[in-house]
Amino acid sequence: MTSPSQPIPKGQYVLATGDAAAYRLSLLHDLYGPGTRQLLLDAGLRPGMHAADVGCGVGTVTALLAELVGPQGRVTGIDASRPQLDQAEKWLAGRAGSVRFVEASATGTGLPSDQFDLVYCRFLLMHLTEPVAALQEMKRLLKPGGVLVCEDGDLTSACSEPPSAIDAFADLFGRLGPVKGVDYTLGRRLYHLIRDLGFPKPEVRYNQPVRARGEEKRLHELSVVEAAQGLIGAGLISSEELSRKLAEMKRLAADESVLAVMPRMTQVWARKPG
Repeated sequence: MTSPSQPIPKGQYVLATGDAAAYRLSLLHDLYGPGTRQLLLDAGLRPGMHAADVGCGVGTVTALLAELVGPQGRVTGIDASRPQLDQAEKWLAGRAGSVRFVEASATGTGLPSDQFDLVYCRFLLMHLTEPVAALQEMKRLLKPGGVLVCEDGDLTSACSEPPSAIDAFADLFGRLGPVKGVDYTLGRRLYHLIRDLGFPKPEVRYNQPVRARGEEKRLHELSVVEAAQGLIGAGLISSEELSRKLAEMKRLAADESVLAVMPRMTQVWARKPG
């Protein structure tokens, strides 16, 4: 294990952004997108609504929201990363009339209160040092009677069956979270965070994909690749050991006798009191 050459800034996003992130995020959406679509429909998203995608990244769910609200609806994608928004704007360029993007923090968007019918986020809160502040901001943006829809994971719930080098993903991210001042297990607490914020009777369920084959099976490996600098800098693993782990993870992606179990996603939706 190496010693960190520099302190890891609290709350610094350790994964890639922009072009470097687009491929991994497309695989993530292939895995979780079907569950997200059903969640949004069950939460009441309908044509003509005005929806916000907070922490929209490269726009994978923004595009889904735009599809579901239709040409009469509107979608606002919000992200603090300009490279992420540049990717999103390229991808959704043909929908300029119904989609707009705003560069802003999830904890302080600067947008007017009470304007959205639905506010959504996925794999956002676990990366924030102030997740409750972000949820409070989302509540502020909702119209009375509007719906908050959140999906967030517990990265330590990822594993393989039988156990293998793929399990390094859960171990490394589980130890990295406290170093960075974030909670990569936040999905465990998501229901209670939203209930405690004054949303009565939230609905909740889990979504945990598993793959025996295919490119999506590499999500663990590619995530560790993107986080490599942060993991090594935090002194959690040496570069040599990490290289060995990644080579084995890549090999296992082609081994259909080993199942890759993705992080368990907690899905919560609730209506703002009106």
